[in-house]
Amino acid sequence: MKCLWIFLLLALGGLSVACSDTSEEAVSIFAASSLIEVLPDLLSSYEEESGVGITIVYGGSNHLGAQVKDGAPIDLYLTADIELLDPQIERVDEFIFASNYITLVVPVDSEKNISSVTDLTRADLDIAVCAEEVPCGKAAGELGVVIAADTYEPSVRSVISRLTLGEVDLGVVYATDAISEPRITSVWPENPMCPCVDYHGVSFTSRGSEIAAHLLSEESSEILTQYGFLSP
Repeated sequence: MKCLWIFLLLALGGLSVACSDTSEEAVSIFAASSLIEVLPDLLSSYEEESGVGITIVYGGSNHLGAQVKDGAPIDLYLTADIELLDPQIERVDEFIFASNYITLVVPVDSEKNISSVTDLTRADLDIAVCAEEVPCGKAAGELGVVIAADTYEPSVRSVISRLTLGEVDLGVVYATDAISEPRITSVWPENPMCPCVDYHGVSFTSRGSEIAAHLLSEESSEILTQYGFLSP
């Protein structure tokens, strides 16, 4: 029932729901959309060992933070911007488990001669970035150039969708997205640099804290590294 409740509450907001168990015993997690590739791998061993099902709702950190404020019944919140969570909300634990950084990406078949941050100012390109109220958009705004954006998307997954559908020439996403999505490629080959994003976890129940401990384990750290995430 909890998974169904969350789906009905959030599906209309363009968020993604992944349910491995619809029982009342399932652990509920809200997670930033940039974790959609890595989180299933991070949690698979926990599910196997504990026998506890997990319901995950993915979305922009601003939308998820608003649902937490409205009292959505979750155990764990994984966000790319902890400042979007109401500081008055009581929590059991808070921790940082990974970092990421942004990069410029284009479709793999691009012939637009794009190679640097200054290309974000080109009026002849169709450019997609995240809206400034979400973490990837906030980071893009710190690149030091005035971006000639044609569309501001609600999440990094939406930017990736625009790119893979051929609707835009250039996008700003996380480095991990350039690794996990074979239809896009990075055109900004510098070493990892800021603007950076730290991923915070906030547990609201003891069950959320159990998963928090798992995310901070050496096993999880190795998986995060495989996906291109950095240590916090």
